[in-house]
Amino acid sequence: MAEETTTGAMHQIPKPDNTMVLRIPKPNIQVIVLGLVAFITLFQTFQLVQISAKSGSAPVKTAPAAVTNPDVPQSMVGGC
Repeated sequence: MAEETTTGAMHQIPKPDNTMVLRIPKPNIQVIVLGLVAFITLFQTFQLVQISAKSGSAPVKTAPAAVTNPDVPQSMVGGC
């Protein structure tokens, strides 16, 4: 028993009264993947906001409407 008490005494770490121990758990693979997905989502959102801001300031160009033959029935348009 004397060996156990000396071994236990050797492993005791004196703690000052005014210290705070903060234990942070190691992140597992799920937390890392979730953080990566969140980062990619935020990055794509930022890009989308930039694209939409650019497209809002640019003039919209539309192609002229194609003239169709009114004699052709609606079911025949684009058919064989």
